[in-house]
Amino acid sequence: MEDADDQQIPIDQSSARSMLPFLVAAGVLVLVIVGIVVAALVSPVEKNVTDSDRLELASRKFLQSRSATGTLDPRVVCDGFTEERSPLAPAKAGDGTAFDFVKLGDPAVTGDRATAQVTFDTAGKESTSTWHFTRSGSLWLVCDS
Repeated sequence: MEDADDQQIPIDQSSARSMLPFLVAAGVLVLVIVGIVVAALVSPVEKNVTDSDRLELASRKFLQSRSATGTLDPRVVCDGFTEERSPLAPAKAGDGTAFDFVKLGDPAVTGDRATAQVTFDTAGKESTSTWHFTRSGSLWLVCDS
């Protein structure tokens, strides 16, 4: 007497299987990858950055370089920058004070020059003033006027 678990179940393997679904899926995958590559070449990420974004970055870098260091990083300021006319002069830049960027408002770009209202925080007190910028290549640098 044979056990029910020991009985063989016949499997019909007479029909041929097709590779078509796998080839279609691979084709769709290749099209998606090609589309992503073409989109990246046509519209690179760095072209999606606005002048306002670059001015904000310049402001942040300037404040970070001045925050609690007392030294001036020449890579974030334009040529001829003087401490006496610095946008941080009223906030006693260079005496160990920490500066935190808050916001950039009303950016006005004219060629390679720009102005914007920059708000920063110093020891819990916010200050807003008009900052001047000059473009150097693709970067904006903080100027004293």
